[in-house]
Order: sequence, then structure tokens, then C-alpha cells
Amino acid sequence: MKLNQVLSKAFIFLKKNKALVTLLILVDFVFILMHCFLLWNIIDYNLNFSIEKDLGYAEFYQYLKEFGILSLLLYLFYKQKQLIYLVWAIIFLYLLLDDSLSIHENYGFYLADYLNIQPKFNLRPEDFGELLFFAFFAFLFFISIVFAFLKADLKGKLITKKLFLLFLILAFFGICIDLFHIVIPYGKNQLALIEDGGEMVVMSFIFVYVFSFYYSEKVL
Repeated sequence: MKLNQVLSKAFIFLKKNKALVTLLILVDFVFILMHCFLLWNIIDYNLNFSIEKDLGYAEFYQYLKEFGILSLLLYLFYKQKQLIYLVWAIIFLYLLLDDSLSIHENYGFYLADYLNIQPKFNLRPEDFGELLFFAFFAFLFFISIVFAFLKADLKGKLITKKLFLLFLILAFFGICIDLFHIVIPYGKNQLALIEDGGEMVVMSFIFVYVFSFYYSEKVL
């Protein structure tokens, strides 16, 4: 697909869902702005305003979006009886649990210790452990998506293609930028802002897309 076609479809998507996109992105930027105010000492020091803080205000908002996406996908599975929706629901369930329980951080540490991984390229042993953990689950999820995709109807394939693209963008912020954040010895605050802020914005777009698909199917 040509770039102008992609941009055209993206514009149509945003236009149709302008109100919801605006609302979610606005809330994202409020949290991002509060995080910046915290870094600049404009507001009283409260880690709950940091978008990096687990179980902080911004993270809780992210959990709500993930739970919303999960719920919509489960309902689509219930109504459409298509395995692909269940697979995507499981993926977002994993994301929700991982974000709230720090699963990949904990198991990454255990893997690094068990395999006796040594630090390299400015990466800690647990960073390599986390990458191995991600790779394992990425492989499982990819195989599951391919299997379900082959059995899906046209609508299931459509949502999968777009969700997969959005998921890759999410992974770029969550994994690639996170690695840059660790490896690069300067600009830590800026990279953390790009990483977590990017994840928030992309998750908002995923929620809007899944909700718009859900609504267009008239399953309310």
C-alpha cells in the first residue's frame, strides 16, 4: 500500500473518531504535562504524577485503556465466535498484567540470574533477560495470531492487520526506546518521556480503533 493511501485511511479514521481520539489524547497530554511539571519542580514532588511510576495516576489510566480494549475484544469474540478476537484479548490481558505486575522485569531478572548473563553494550543482565522473555512471548503470540488469522473471516483479518501495525508501534516505544533509555548515558528524562508518553498515546489509538470496530459491528 502506498504512503498516500495509508495517510488517507489514517485521516479518515481520525475524522470519524475525532471526539474520542481528542478526549483520550488530551488526557494523555495532561498526564505528560504533569510529568514535565514534576521534572521541572513546578509542582510539589509527588511520584504519582510521574508517567514512569508503576501504579501512578498515568499508569492507572493506561490500565483502564488496556482493560477496555480487553473487554471489547472479549465481547467481539462472544458475538462473532472468531478465534482471532480471543487471541488479541489474551495479548492485551498479558499487557495489562505485565504493566500492573511488572512480570517481564521480574522474570527477566530471574532469567539473567539463571543463565548467568553478563552485562554488555551498557545493558544490564536483567535487560537481556527481559529481551529473552519478550522474545519468547512474542513468538507465542505471533504463532497464535497467524493460526487464528488463517481461520478468521474478512473482518477478523482486517482488524488484525491494523492491530498488528499499531502493536508494532507500541513495541517500538516499549522495547526499542526503552533500550535506548538504558544504553544512552544522557537524556534519560527525555527518553523516558518519549517511551512512556509514546506508549500512552499509541494505546489510546488502539482503544479508539477497537472501539470503533466494535461500534461499527453494532454489537452494543
